[in-house]
Amino acid sequence: MKAKLLGILLLAFALVASLAQAGTDDPPTGHNPLRKLGRGFANVLFGFIEIPNQYTKAVSEHGGASGITYGVPKGFVRWIGREFVGVFEIITFPAPVPPGYKPVMRPEFPNEDYEP
Repeated sequence: MKAKLLGILLLAFALVASLAQAGTDDPPTGHNPLRKLGRGFANVLFGFIEIPNQYTKAVSEHGGASGITYGVPKGFVRWIGREFVGVFEIITFPAPVPPGYKPVMRPEFPNEDYEP
């Protein structure tokens, strides 16, 4: 009896698995609530990346001393901004605010424009 039931279950599993199809191998495009939630957590957890990012950008654009005098303060301000935006996006992830679940801050994720 157990062997027959196991055989039926395996056959049913194989049938269901054979019907499953992947639509495409491309990553999802567009914005949705889950992406907004992930973006919010990324901003809260990794917003501090803005400090070294802005430092290296300032040094590469304006020279050595500007990294400390301009890049670090700008990175600190952007870090605090990312923290607030991240909390906002976590709290409001089910609602399409801004319209279409668009990112509030550019770049969308803190590491997108990082230049080591």
